[in-house]
Amino acid sequence: MKKNFIIFGKMTGLGWFVVLITIGLVLVGKWIGGFIGSPIVFASIGGLIGIVISYLGIRSSIREILNDGRDK
Repeated sequence: MKKNFIIFGKMTGLGWFVVLITIGLVLVGKWIGGFIGSPIVFASIGGLIGIVISYLGIRSSIREILNDGRDK
């Protein structure tokens, strides 16, 4: 039962990771685009970069969760 709570906590943390990274990079892209004159383009680029970073973080964390019970 305790292991289920730990896995639930890690998965919830992954959700927050995805949200914060994606929204953060969209806002940074919009901020940079505001200086250059095209906030929509840079916000979209920031969103895409956020999705890629989130994917890599999720992939790494899922591997860690799945291999947590195995001896290395």
